[in-house]
Amino acid sequence: MEQLLDLGSQPPSNRFAAIGVVHSDSHPLVLGQCVECGLVQLIAPMPAEMVRSRYEWIRYNEPEGHLDDLVRQLAGAIGTGAQIAGLTYKDQSTIDRFRRLGYSNSNCFDAEADLGISDSCAGLETIQSAINRGLVDRLEKKYGQVDLLLVRHVLEHVHQPRDFLLALSRLLRPGGHLVIEVPDSRKFIKACDYSFIWEEHITYFSQRTLEDFANRNGFEVRDIFVYPYPYEDSLVAVLRTDTSAPQSVHAEVKEAEEEAGRNFGARFVAVRNGYQRFLASQRQAGKRVALFGAGHLAVKFLNFFQLASYVDAVIDDHPQKMGMVMPGSSIPIISSTRLAEFDLCLLSLSPESEAKVTEKHSAYIAGGGAFASIFTLSPRALKLA
Repeated sequence: MEQLLDLGSQPPSNRFAAIGVVHSDSHPLVLGQCVECGLVQLIAPMPAEMVRSRYEWIRYNEPEGHLDDLVRQLAGAIGTGAQIAGLTYKDQSTIDRFRRLGYSNSNCFDAEADLGISDSCAGLETIQSAINRGLVDRLEKKYGQVDLLLVRHVLEHVHQPRDFLLALSRLLRPGGHLVIEVPDSRKFIKACDYSFIWEEHITYFSQRTLEDFANRNGFEVRDIFVYPYPYEDSLVAVLRTDTSAPQSVHAEVKEAEEEAGRNFGARFVAVRNGYQRFLASQRQAGKRVALFGAGHLAVKFLNFFQLASYVDAVIDDHPQKMGMVMPGSSIPIISSTRLAEFDLCLLSLSPESEAKVTEKHSAYIAGGGAFASIFTLSPRALKLA
């Protein structure tokens, strides 16, 4: 494993606290790259128990605009009598689409009854640690094997991805398919948007490294779909077990992945220093700066670039977050009703949410306030130079 970037000791991004309360949980966040295949991944990631949220109200949403098309693609290859299973709650919306098309034998496994997870705060960090050969064998005995197994946005969280895939393959009937969806890391790595590195995501796949990972672990890639989104595309691989010898990585693929990873690691200091210089100039000019959105991307932006002394507040109208402080930086989280107190408001939002926020707060802009995104790929990206 080649080390690309050491981001220091970081707290879990979900460790919000009341003002004055200090959480001590932290763990080194180090990004590396496999020297054999070029897959970008965390080195010695944060333990699952530390990652687990302490709050039931923290939830993460995945993009779903592509699911109608994906279900049409998958349905074209299987009959309505096929048995379809979703591994987690992340697959329920896909299962619902199948059922609306007449695939009545479609269901998701239940976290408590099937996976043995009763903790209401548990998330994918706990689910991934529960999936092993013994559990899968119990599921197979209880429900039988399936024709199609859906696994959306879990693989990137898995600490032992090879064992995870091999265990799930035991749920497939001969000729059955495993459908894996992960975020595509290519856009943010090329753009050097470091806030997308997160303790909950262990692996950072591209189309090439996902295909290679599947091939090297005994799967044939029957189809792969790339669904475009502004910052991270969605990668969907349709896999079938393959008894042929694992395929080796093509040299040109490995070299391209390595070059992108090394550039990502090498540019970090310059990007961090650029944000610090810009925000220091705002401070010196007597301007107040806020950050809109108290999600994990904002947490990483503030902590990675060491911006606690340059940002006065984080704005978020989530009722449980208001009045708390951001993990690591301890910057207070306040209501958007106080937006007018700030001269510059940085945005840690999707382009769709950016548009809604700027439209809703047009009076803020008219009064001289300015919005700018922390993401390089945003049309509202902050210009540091």
